[in-house]
Amino acid sequence: MFIHFFGNYLIHTHKLSNQQFNEILALQKSSRVKLGLIAVAENLLNAQQANEINHLQVSVDKRFGDIAIEKGYLSEEQVVHLLKLQGDPYMAFVQAATDLEYFTISEINALLKEYQTRNHLSNENITALKSGDIDKIAPIFTDLSEPLCMDHIGLILRNIMRFISTDIYLEHTYSVKDYAFVNLASQCLTGDHNIFVGFASSDNSLLEIANPYAKEEFTALDEDSFDSICEFINCVNGLFATRLSEENVDVDMLPPVFYTDCTLKTNGHIYVVPVFINGKRNDLLISINSAIDIQ
Repeated sequence: MFIHFFGNYLIHTHKLSNQQFNEILALQKSSRVKLGLIAVAENLLNAQQANEINHLQVSVDKRFGDIAIEKGYLSEEQVVHLLKLQGDPYMAFVQAATDLEYFTISEINALLKEYQTRNHLSNENITALKSGDIDKIAPIFTDLSEPLCMDHIGLILRNIMRFISTDIYLEHTYSVKDYAFVNLASQCLTGDHNIFVGFASSDNSLLEIANPYAKEEFTALDEDSFDSICEFINCVNGLFATRLSEENVDVDMLPPVFYTDCTLKTNGHIYVVPVFINGKRNDLLISINSAIDIQ
């Protein structure tokens, strides 16, 4: 998942084109990451040391890690750590980007630092992003004061990863009182808490949810494709309602509905979580215990 966060940054800062990014993604699926590249990316070796070991391997039948240990460049523990990273998607991205000669390792490291600084991310945040664990990633972009809202968002994102696509990235959540949309599929839960959940878009991006969930190839947002999105929302909200009932919190689920070309209004908060699925923006909307008016 981190590749899509970082790749989107590189595209928007004109360091990569969309075509180049897609070429990297295609190549990384078939690339085995070299241990030397990982060691340099992890700042355990410099490029000169890695090249020296690579040259030695031409004349000595030994593994990269074994030579590095013999030379005193790496410890056994460090080599074990590097071997674990060989299947890491970020390292595969670095390997593919350098093989295609779009960047050097040092350039990627500098760009990663720039990405971290511009987005005010800590080292712990970067580690969480690289992990691909949505439960660790979501709080970075949805740091809200309402635990119930955070729990619901986390559940929705996990199910997007499970049923819709793993090719997603997020932007920071923000709060609005008015939200104009072109397309919206939504559902309300009423009872001990009044909850509004929806997915909205300004174009046909909601098809990125409708198609994989229905296992169809809809080409337009019509009644059938909206039904698919509504079914997904209903499924996730059903899971959330079940969890609440286990905590003796009662809510009833109203039928999901869809709208076009309207505006949501509230005196409370509508939280907007921009979720990019296959590069297309779909806004996850959630509001808890706030009256929502659709005009």
